[in-house]
Amino acid sequence: MATEYSHGFPDDYREFMGIYGQGFFDDFLGVEPPTQDVYPLEVSATVRGRTADARFTGEECEYDRPDLLIAWGLTVDSDLLCWRADSPDPNMWTTVLWRRQWLSWEQFDCGMTEFLCRYATRDLPDVWTFDLPYDGCRFVHDRDYKRLRALKIDPWGPEPVAGT
Repeated sequence: MATEYSHGFPDDYREFMGIYGQGFFDDFLGVEPPTQDVYPLEVSATVRGRTADARFTGEECEYDRPDLLIAWGLTVDSDLLCWRADSPDPNMWTTVLWRRQWLSWEQFDCGMTEFLCRYATRDLPDVWTFDLPYDGCRFVHDRDYKRLRALKIDPWGPEPVAGT
């Protein structure tokens, strides 16, 4: 994975991608892969493609160092989740969020995994409001999403009950 990118990636991202891979949390927040294998024609849906979007947005919307942005995720609201790559050690990178609705950047003093954990427990004050009551967080891999949709099953519908 890191050989395709001279900067490498944080260990938590490498571990996450090795275990879970690309996909979405709650049909809202997606984690992008370094290279696209589920949707091979969608080059924009990769770290490289989203990083180009983030840097362009950073230049247009006055982020102090758009050249430091490396995107790792997005939301269905077109928010961008990035690392601020201001250290030669990728494990020191923190998370930056582009909030499209407010045309603003927010810095978080944590990496990707901690940010995702905080998202999953809804411990991100003033970031997003959640209209639905919290009943846990679900992750669906893009490959499973594709398979379920082909079977006409809503991946975000109620989870099946054991024995039914």
